[in-house]
Amino acid sequence: MARKGSGLRVAIKVVKAIDRANKQATRDAAKRQKQNEREEVRRIREHEKMLKEVAREDKAREKAELLAEKKYFKYNLGRAQKAYELRCSDREALRNKYIDGVLSEKTYLG
Repeated sequence: MARKGSGLRVAIKVVKAIDRANKQATRDAAKRQKQNEREEVRRIREHEKMLKEVAREDKAREKAELLAEKKYFKYNLGRAQKAYELRCSDREALRNKYIDGVLSEKTYLG
């Protein structure tokens, strides 16, 4: 006949199984924590990259605006210079007309 056991072996097997499950759960938790940390670092890097890209775009937009302002200023300066030259030539023509008128009067008088 078989001996009747005291159940100690079964209890030891159960305790060992519980211990293995506990160790595996601890390893899984550590893996999940490391994965979460890696994901957090990745999200932070992506956020910083996005901020740099936004800053770069802002800088490029400001530079384009500055160039547009400069171009507009030069265009207005050129127009003002042409208008000034036109006024000068009109004044010169008026001056010459006045001088010719005065000289023609003097020739009739003289």
